[in-house]
Amino acid sequence: MKNILLSFVVIFLVFSYPTQAQTEDKINFTLAEAQEYALENSYSVKGTDYDLQVARKKVWETIADGLPQVDFSIDYNNNLKIPKFFLEQEGESVAISMGSKYSSTAAISVNQKIFDGSYIIGTMAASVYVQLSKDQKEKTEIEIKDAVAQAYYTVLVAEDNYKTVKENLSINENLLNETKAYWENGFREELDVDQIKLNLNRNKTQLSDAKRAISTSLTVLKFTMGMDIEKNIELSNSLEKLVDPIRSTTPEVSSYDFASHIDYRILETQLKSQKLLIRNEQAQYLPTISAFYNYGKNTSTEFSNVFKSEVPWFKSSVIGLKLNMPIFSAGKRRSKVKQQRIEYMKIENNMAEAEQNLKKDLSLSFSNLLNAQETYENNLEAVNIAKRIYDKTIIKFNEGISTSTELSENEKQYLDAHSNYINSTLALLNTKIAFDKALGKL
Repeated sequence: MKNILLSFVVIFLVFSYPTQAQTEDKINFTLAEAQEYALENSYSVKGTDYDLQVARKKVWETIADGLPQVDFSIDYNNNLKIPKFFLEQEGESVAISMGSKYSSTAAISVNQKIFDGSYIIGTMAASVYVQLSKDQKEKTEIEIKDAVAQAYYTVLVAEDNYKTVKENLSINENLLNETKAYWENGFREELDVDQIKLNLNRNKTQLSDAKRAISTSLTVLKFTMGMDIEKNIELSNSLEKLVDPIRSTTPEVSSYDFASHIDYRILETQLKSQKLLIRNEQAQYLPTISAFYNYGKNTSTEFSNVFKSEVPWFKSSVIGLKLNMPIFSAGKRRSKVKQQRIEYMKIENNMAEAEQNLKKDLSLSFSNLLNAQETYENNLEAVNIAKRIYDKTIIKFNEGISTSTELSENEKQYLDAHSNYINSTLALLNTKIAFDKALGKL
């Protein structure tokens, strides 16, 4: 009894372990989960997140520029040839050396801006720069959700197509076996056997293509999500679960505010930035005031003696204010201001264009979605009809009423109808995504 129980345990572990391992290796994703994963791991989203971090650091860099700046310097000089100068002595010019062969200087300098128009504008622009980075990150997130959805739909469509072709292959395999048996007993022509073989070979090619399509689309999906290509994933959503809500809902365009769309908001932020650039150029007309303090020591001795305590170091210090007043630039500053104003008008023009473009995209996506819904319903009905015709033809062929040629034609008709149905399903899902994106609700 113990040996029997042990055998059962061993058999259970041997057969259950591979299944459990496979289950653990594969990760299931709904569409929403795949999009959420991409928002955290996508390479493009990570890139915009790094840009945002840089922008935030840039704010402190700008602020720090107006805080006290402290520098320390030290130098050692060995004057290989001491310069000589001519001095007049008793009516004659005499060349004498002035300076020491060795000199060392150590100094600390402190500088503080008191007034600088560019600095004030710069601190304001830094926050706008952060906002622009946030806007770009949001736009990238929208784009990546769109890309993940399209890749997700492509995988589901490929899997559905594979399932249909595989089922049809199984039907033809059974038909071939039955037809061969009839032919061997004299109830069928060899032509019928060959025709079924042709259908079967065509199915095998289609199945291989469908299998490769699944692999390719899964690779694209994982890359878009920012996932390791080698990982195994499964999709939890079915085509029906994603398509049914679209079929049962009539699209509406109500209370649409183009100003809330991310593309328009990016232009608004750019307009704010451009306004600050104009003010920055205007600030170049203003004076700048800064304060400074320098403290230093110097000595004249060889390098080996510099750090000896008995070597004398002579102190020096200075404090002061510096005023820089721009007076004349031959029209250079004025030209820069005008250039930035033209850029401002250019962005205003882009905003006007964007407003109309967003309205156009919404109108087209709305129309495309209605057309996609209608096409889907027509193709769904067509594939169901084609399947019924094909199923009845199989029955008639088995009963000897229908020919293999008619069977082949009706099979091709069904597969073509299914292909149209699959394409319209993908088009319906993608146009719904495009419509949501145009509404600014993706």
